[in-house]
Amino acid sequence: MKLNVNDFFSNTERAITTELRTPQDNFPEHSHDFQELIIVSQGSGTHVINDIPDSLEQNHVCFISPQDRHLFENVDNLYLSNILFRKDALSLPAGLNDYLPQGYSDHKGWHISNQAMQKVSHLIQTLDTEVHQPQRDSEWMAQALFQQLIVELHRGKLAPLEHASMDDKTLQVLDWIKANYHQEFTIGEVADQFQLSSRTLSRKIKQITHQSFNNYLHQVRINQAMQLLQYSDLSVTDIAFKVGYSDSNYFSTKFKKLMNKSPSEFR
Repeated sequence: MKLNVNDFFSNTERAITTELRTPQDNFPEHSHDFQELIIVSQGSGTHVINDIPDSLEQNHVCFISPQDRHLFENVDNLYLSNILFRKDALSLPAGLNDYLPQGYSDHKGWHISNQAMQKVSHLIQTLDTEVHQPQRDSEWMAQALFQQLIVELHRGKLAPLEHASMDDKTLQVLDWIKANYHQEFTIGEVADQFQLSSRTLSRKIKQITHQSFNNYLHQVRINQAMQLLQYSDLSVTDIAFKVGYSDSNYFSTKFKKLMNKSPSEFR
């Protein structure tokens, strides 16, 4: 499915528009001829970009370029703010281009702090009002608000651990899990590393992702396994070891529980 500028922008002179999904339903794979920033305010779901699945939760931000394909599935009360823009039509001050994502990174986006999210939410509400006004000055106001938005998204990335709030530490844990899913660790070890109690971390992860610590870890590992099953010649056993499972039978059991098919059937 190819989504076009004419389907979403009120006229060809507009550089920015918004699509607020409250909630976002499952949506099939598509691409579009404009850029998009996706900002998650609540809920959870799976976001598959170029066949690579990633878990979405609150305060998650990601960038989609016209070269990307993506879809949403397994959504659970997922609230998204989609900021659609035409980069070639933007009027940006010198240097501000550096704040715009240049492509889809290996980290599949980033999290912002709760404090930054409050500022971003206010900007999005105002931006959503301006982009749907017909006056010419609303376009300039929208561009000014968009500039503020991309700066807030850039500098709102999570602070160093020693300055982070409890919620922000939990978001840092989720980022850490996505980077270290292949290792063996317990919730207690991770909680100690991020200066949280196991009970607090378990409760906060459940609150943010709607999953337990272990289920979230399994989801991240299975997401990585799906990519390897599609794009590598590794055996199922080797893939199990590579994504953090020491027992390939256990890996197959968890995979089938989440995907309703075995790793071999998925491949």
